[in-house]
Amino acid sequence: MKKVIQPGRRCGTVTVPSSKSIAHRELIAAALSGVEPPLIRGESKDTLATRNCLKAMMSGDPVWPCGESGTTLRLLEPIAGVMGWKGCFKCEGRLGERPRMPFEKKNRYEIPGNISSQFISGLLMALPLADWDSEIVIDGPLQSEAYVRLTQDTLRASGVNFDKVGQTYFVKGGQRYHFAGGGEVEGDWSQAAFFLAMGVEAKGLKADSRQGDKAVVDLLAAIRGGAKTIDVAQTPDLYPCLAAYVAATEREVTFTGTERLRFKESDRIASTAALIEAVKTGKPVNTFGDHRIAMSAAVMACYAKRPVTIEGAECVAKSYPGFWDDFEQLSKAS
Repeated sequence: MKKVIQPGRRCGTVTVPSSKSIAHRELIAAALSGVEPPLIRGESKDTLATRNCLKAMMSGDPVWPCGESGTTLRLLEPIAGVMGWKGCFKCEGRLGERPRMPFEKKNRYEIPGNISSQFISGLLMALPLADWDSEIVIDGPLQSEAYVRLTQDTLRASGVNFDKVGQTYFVKGGQRYHFAGGGEVEGDWSQAAFFLAMGVEAKGLKADSRQGDKAVVDLLAAIRGGAKTIDVAQTPDLYPCLAAYVAATEREVTFTGTERLRFKESDRIASTAALIEAVKTGKPVNTFGDHRIAMSAAVMACYAKRPVTIEGAECVAKSYPGFWDDFEQLSKAS
């Protein structure tokens, strides 16, 4: 789908969808508890992938469709291993090329802290179900730590116990999930980031949320206050949005902690650079099938002097199917 966005600032209010990160975890906890899944506002392709994968796994199907969702694959792979389920994950897009950690049945796991926090989250969700006690040792500083905190919150809400001493988690086996189910998942700060960068009000968010991307408020304030360096090691998903905002408003900022961005839905260092170059030169934006590149193009359009054409704009459905509808209902600022 081609989308042409007229330039100019926007104003108005948007109610963002439920947090994708929390929804994945609560869907799994609900399925393992045998209760109703949570309510998800504006459900995305990624969370639907987790629903479909869980349904296939628990009904004994041999093929487990996880679409392009890295979270689905990395959280469910160790669970399937612990439970002894037999089947094959079906990956789409770049998912098959992204880093994976084949699950092995053992009682000690050493995980680099700078690869993907999803490996740690997957083990934390799986190992309580094992017949053995386990240790997870994190080697080096943990990046995207907030996502692991969200996993810990889901475990506690499910009556699952663990201990953490320093860089090591101690997990007792033989536990069972007792998640309450139902309830609506809180709003997504990752998706709100795009509208906040446009200067638009975003609703449906928890002010005291444990989501790491809530940091977008402080990061945008720092950029607007003249910060010259921004570290995104703990919030890598914010990089395309923040970089687009910096380029569109003609600021000079150096981003650090970007190493893992090459292993996302696109190589986000290269695709973000291509986005900025396309908007600056008036060429169509290639989204590379990456939802965050498409939404970042909308951010740039709000500060552009000419229309911005986005090729493959439908890719926003991966995380925010209603993004363009929400964007279109905004008013042009006077």
